[in-house]
Amino acid sequence: MLIALPRPLLAEVLRPGYPQAPADLGRRLDAVAHAVILGSDLLEPNTVTDTAGLDPSVAAITLAAHTRRTGLVIAAAAHRDHPYNLARRVAGVDHATNGRAGLAIAEADPAATPGNPWTRGDSPVAPDAVTAIRELWRSFPADAIIADRDSGVFAESERIVAIDHRGAYDITGPFQVPTSPQVWPPVFVSGLATKELVRVADVVVPVDAGDAGVVVYRPADALELDELLTVLPAVPEGRSATLRSAFGLAAPAAHPAGRAVFPAATTPEVSRA
Repeated sequence: MLIALPRPLLAEVLRPGYPQAPADLGRRLDAVAHAVILGSDLLEPNTVTDTAGLDPSVAAITLAAHTRRTGLVIAAAAHRDHPYNLARRVAGVDHATNGRAGLAIAEADPAATPGNPWTRGDSPVAPDAVTAIRELWRSFPADAIIADRDSGVFAESERIVAIDHRGAYDITGPFQVPTSPQVWPPVFVSGLATKELVRVADVVVPVDAGDAGVVVYRPADALELDELLTVLPAVPEGRSATLRSAFGLAAPAAHPAGRAVFPAATTPEVSRA
């Protein structure tokens, strides 16, 4: 079950001085929600709001400190944020929450400046961004860091790869963040997304709450959110630990594919520096 929270609502319920502290909100979300989509208005085509909102990444960082079970899905548009930055933000939250982060990718951000300086050609931007982000997430295996004091080896650097991605985005890599608990945090898209974007997604968010499959609640304001958190049934204590497992998604292979950034040298002294 998902609760979709638009950016203006996030700004209201997470502002300093709001009657319900973030810790209380986090506790209530933990009780009833498998995950929350932070910045859900980005998934709604042609939606432009005049109301100031809170950046979904900031909301995720705040709620990461006050939740223990609920998944935190960061909505973003690759037209505004480069895939490298999106990959870094989501991976950071995934590390901080032990595997509860996700990415909700939008077709575009209608409030963004027209044009995209990062892309080339006429390729669909959002699907290509998802592909690049996943390649980045896998490019720096966490177990490459062995920190062996006796041998003096901190990392098996030859296992870090450059993704050399070519598409709407050209990204060499590698990533600067070791693989997070889920390796590939799940990618959510709107049910109104293009076929190309749906094809690369893990979870499709239905347009109507009554659609089969994933159930989504969309409170319009703080009062509706409060009422929703009061009446929803509690989620069983034994639910899955990671967001991928909560949605029945198989664990991806953690082994990266790409060009070694630091090829193994011929002598141990150099390769193990």
